[in-house]
Amino acid sequence: MVSSTTTEWLTQRPRWLQVTAKRLFEAGDLNDAAISEMAVLCQQEADNKFPDIDCSIPAGVFDAHDSEEIRLCSISDVAGVNTLASRNPLDFGKSNVAVVYGRNGSGKSGYVRLLKHVCGARERIRGQLHNDVFSPEDIAQKAKISFLKRGTHAEYEWAGSGVCDDLCSVDVFDASFGRVFMEHEDEVSYEPPILSFFSRLINVCEKVAAKLQANIDALPSRMPEVPINLLGTTGADWVKKLSAKTTADDLNFHCAFSSENETELAEMQKRISETSPADKARQFRTKKRHADGIVENVQGWLSNLSDENCKRIIAAKTKATLKKSAAEAAAKDVFSGAKLDGVGSDVWKELWSAARQYSEEVAYTGQEFPHVQDDSVCVLCHQPLSEEAKQRFTDFELYIKDKTQQQATEAAREVEQAIDALPEIHSGHALKTKIDAAGIENQGIIKAFNVTVSFLQDRKAKVSSLDSEDALGTASQSLEWIEEIRKISQRYEDSAKEYEEDAKQDNHIALQTNLKNLQANKWLAEQQTAIQEEVNRLKSLERIEKARKATNSSALSKKKGELAETLITNDFVQRFNNELEVLGASRLRVKLVKSRTSRGKVLHTLQLDGAGHKLNEVLSEGEKRIVSIAAFLADVTGRAYSAPFVFDDPISSLDQDYEEAVAQRLCNIASERQVIIFTHRLSLLGMVQDYAKKAKIEPEIISIKKEFWGTGEPGDTPLSAKKPDKALNQLINDWLPKARKLLNECGHEDYEPYAIALCSEFRTLLERMIEWELLADVVQRYRRAINTMGKIDKLAKISEADCKYFDSLMTKYSRYVHSQPPEAPVRLPEPDELEEDFAALKDWQGKFRKRSNDSSTDC
Repeated sequence: MVSSTTTEWLTQRPRWLQVTAKRLFEAGDLNDAAISEMAVLCQQEADNKFPDIDCSIPAGVFDAHDSEEIRLCSISDVAGVNTLASRNPLDFGKSNVAVVYGRNGSGKSGYVRLLKHVCGARERIRGQLHNDVFSPEDIAQKAKISFLKRGTHAEYEWAGSGVCDDLCSVDVFDASFGRVFMEHEDEVSYEPPILSFFSRLINVCEKVAAKLQANIDALPSRMPEVPINLLGTTGADWVKKLSAKTTADDLNFHCAFSSENETELAEMQKRISETSPADKARQFRTKKRHADGIVENVQGWLSNLSDENCKRIIAAKTKATLKKSAAEAAAKDVFSGAKLDGVGSDVWKELWSAARQYSEEVAYTGQEFPHVQDDSVCVLCHQPLSEEAKQRFTDFELYIKDKTQQQATEAAREVEQAIDALPEIHSGHALKTKIDAAGIENQGIIKAFNVTVSFLQDRKAKVSSLDSEDALGTASQSLEWIEEIRKISQRYEDSAKEYEEDAKQDNHIALQTNLKNLQANKWLAEQQTAIQEEVNRLKSLERIEKARKATNSSALSKKKGELAETLITNDFVQRFNNELEVLGASRLRVKLVKSRTSRGKVLHTLQLDGAGHKLNEVLSEGEKRIVSIAAFLADVTGRAYSAPFVFDDPISSLDQDYEEAVAQRLCNIASERQVIIFTHRLSLLGMVQDYAKKAKIEPEIISIKKEFWGTGEPGDTPLSAKKPDKALNQLINDWLPKARKLLNECGHEDYEPYAIALCSEFRTLLERMIEWELLADVVQRYRRAINTMGKIDKLAKISEADCKYFDSLMTKYSRYVHSQPPEAPVRLPEPDELEEDFAALKDWQGKFRKRSNDSSTDC
C-alpha cells in the first residue's frame, strides 16, 4: 500500500523530478554527468521546453530490499593514528564474537577511532583523529582494512581521509555515542529502501540546485556603476529599477540623447559656469587659510631668529665657555697629580658617575661616596686603596661637587636648550606645496619669500656655531612680500563672501538639478549597450532562478517524514523499549521520541518520561550508559541485513546486573551478525566466553599490547583467559623451553626475572585449575552465576589428597611471587623442577577427569 501510494504521489511531482526518480531506480545513484543532465531538464521544464521523455515510474520499485552482508576481517599497516604501530595485523578471526583484550593504553581506543573514520560514523561522534601528539614526526595517516563482502574478500586502503562506502553499514559504539540521542537529536542510521530512495532523491535535488546556483554565479553583472555625482538623478533611479521585465522601448526612451540635448547641456554649463558658489567660497577660504599660514610661519621664524634672540644665545654660549674655563682651571688644581690624561673630561665624568652609582647601590650600600675607610677597595678595579688613592678619590668627588663645575654644567645646558628651541624651517618641496596651496602665482612674491626663508635657514645654521655678536650680521630684510600676501588673503576673504551670497539664490539649486539630469541622460546613452546586456542577464537569472526553485526538497522531506512516522519511528521506539526490557533497564522512566523532520531527516531524541529535566541532570553514569546502549541497539538492529557491530568497553560504569545483561545481549546478537568487543575488563571477557558458549559460539579472543615501538600489537591471549589445559600446554611447550635456554645461555642473572614471571603464570593457572577442574566450573571469579546442573555432583570426586596437593603448590609458588626479606631470599626453581611440577599437574588433571564421582582415590 505504501509503495503504490508513494509511486502515485511521485507522478504528481515536476516532470524533471520524475525522470530523476526513474534514473535513480535504474542506476541506484547518479554521477556528476547525470546530475548536469537533470539540471538541464529542470531548466527546460522551467522554460516550458521539456523534451518528450518517458517519465513513468515502474510499479513495485520500492519493494526491493538491501542485502549487503559485510564482515570485518583484519586491520593492518596502520600509521599516523594515535600511537598505533603494530607490526602484525589485528585479525578478528572467523567467530561471530571477537573480544579484543588489552590493558589501558594498549591501543584499543586507537583502533576504534580508526574504524569510526573509515566506516563513516556520525560526524558528532567521529571526533578528531590525531597523530602521536608526543612525537615530533608528522607521519602520514594510513591503514588497510580487510573485509568480506557477500563472502568475497575485499580490502580498503585508507589514506588519512575519506570513508569506505562498503563499510558504511559497520556501526561503532563508544562513550561518545551516548551523546547522539541523549544530549542531542539525531536520525536513525538505517532506513528502509523507500526512505533511502527519498534520501537519495533529496540529495540529487540539492546537487541540481547547486549546479543551477553555479550557473547563476557564472553570470556576474558587468554593468558599470553610476558615477557618484549623478546619484539621485532620474536616470540613476531608473538604472536601479532594471529587471527582467524592462522592455526595449523603455530602454530606448531612457537612453536617448540627441544633438539638441547636447546643446542644452552646453548652454546650462555656461549659465552656471561659476557652479556651486558655496563650493567656490570654500575653495577661497582654503586658499586664505594657507596664505595666512605662510605669513604666520615666517613671522614666527623671524621672531625666534631675531637679532635680540640670537644675541641672547651667543651671550649664553660665551657665559658657558667662561664657566667651563673656570671649571677646567679648578680641575687642574685637583688633578695636577693625575697619572692619566683626560681626568675631568666629559667621558671621565660619566665613568665617575657610574662608579658612584655602583658604590651607593651595590658595593657600599648606605655609605657616602667615595667610601675610603680602612677596609675599602676601589669600586672600579677592586684593589685596596692606599692613602694616596683615598685622598685622590676624595679630591675627585670634591671637584664634581664644586659650585664652579656645577655652574659650567648648567650654563652648557641653557645653551643646548636655547638652540633646541629654534624653529624647524621648511624647505624645498614643502615650501612649494604651501605656496601652491595658497594659490600664489606672483613670481616676485615667491622670490622674496624664498630669499627670506633662505636667510632664516642660514641664520639658524650659524647661530649654534658663532662665538661673537659681530659675526651675526643684521636681520634687516625686505618684508614687503608679507604685506602683499596679506592683501591676497584679503581678496580671498572678499571673494568668499561674494560666492556665499550667490549660494543663497533659489534658482541655482534648480539649475544644478537640471544639469545633473542632462549629464545622467548623456551617461545612459553612452552605456546603452552595457545596459542592454544587463537586462539580458537579468532575464537569464530569472529563468535559472525559476528552475532552481523547482529543486526545493520541502515536499520530498515532508513526504519522507510521513513515511518515516510509519516505517521508522514506531518500530524504532518499540525496538528501544524491547532493548531496555532485555537489558533489565525497563524500570528507568525514559522514552525515545521523534523530535522533528529536517531536510528529509527524521530526528529522534531521548527524554525523561513524565519530567521536563534533561537526562544528563537526572540519570547516573551507569544508567546513562545502559540507556545509550539500548538506543544504539534499537537503531542498528533495524537493518534488514547483517552488519558488524563494534563496541569499545560497553560495560564501563555498569553494575553487575547490567554487565551480565549486556554481555548476554551481545552474544545473542552474535548469532546473526559479527560482534567485535574491545575491553580491558577480564570480567567482561569471562562473561562473554560463558554466554557465547550458551549461544553455541566459540569466541575469538585477541590480545593486544603496548610495545616499545608503539601500541596495538597483537599478542598471545593471556593465560588467565585460556582454558587450564591449553594454558598448561603453553607453559610446557613455550615458556619452559625459553626458560631453559635463557638459563643455559645467559645464566641466573637473566633467568631469574623470567622465572619469577613463569612462577606467577603457573600460580594463576593453579587458581584456574581449581575453578575449572577441582570445582568443576561450578563457581568462577568474575561470574555471578553458580552452575550446578550436571556439575555439582563432580565435587564428590575431590579427595583430601587433592586439597593438600593444590595447597602445597599454591604455598610453594606464592613465595616466588610475593616479596621476600633480603635476609632470607627464596631460591627460584630451575627448569627441571618446573618441568616436574608441570608434568605432575598435567598427570593429575588427566587422572582426575577419569575419576568417578564416588571415588576417593588419592592423586
